Amino acid sequence: MQSLRPSAPFLHALHALLALACLMLLAGCAGGIRSQVSAINQLPAEVAGKSYFIGLYQGQQASLEQQHYAALIGAELNARQLRPAASLDGADLMVYFRVAAEQRTELVPTPLFGPTGFQAGGAMVMVNGASVYIPTYTVPTYGVTGMGALPALVDRHTFGLDILDRASTVDKPLKLYEATVYSETYSPASLQVVPGMIKALFMRWPGPPTRVETIDLPASRPTQ
Repeated sequence: MQSLRPSAPFLHALHALLALACLMLLAGCAGGIRSQVSAINQLPAEVAGKSYFIGLYQGQQASLEQQHYAALIGAELNARQLRPAASLDGADLMVYFRVAAEQRTELVPTPLFGPTGFQAGGAMVMVNGASVYIPTYTVPTYGVTGMGALPALVDRHTFGLDILDRASTVDKPLKLYEATVYSETYSPASLQVVPGMIKALFMRWPGPPTRVETIDLPASRPTQ
């Protein structure tokens, strides 16, 4: 009797499914953040050594998360030889930032699995001196039958940074630097995504007069 063995389509589908699961696992472990950076720079060439003050909007002042982002921005500016000012009055530059997030649903291409046919087994018997094959069982085979789409939630994070000259007024703002960073992930946790976006922005800061680029960095993992 022929032994019962998985069909080739079933094995191929199984291998594809295992490979997909491994990729998803690796993606989850890597937790990469892709940032789309665009910036306009009109800062003076001798920006190093200038003092700055990071201003918080009314909605940011009571948020520990927003204060955390302000500290990350300050650390990046300090690393580039700028000096934090104790108050807005003593600063050469005024720094403001904004963080936003929105969620949408998109369809992700997904392989569909199902029956692809049948596999038969049987035995050879002697009938009137001749060998005759007699089927004894039939089993269905499974594999990839096509492609479909499954809904997935995508989170779009936005980080913006503005730097103004201290001589700015409400009626006449003197903006010297303006940048926006976008990132789309499957993680709704801004605390994991935004720090990577800030780091991406400062990788070439202040940069050329205009800057548009894509930067891939690992996601930030909050300290346990």
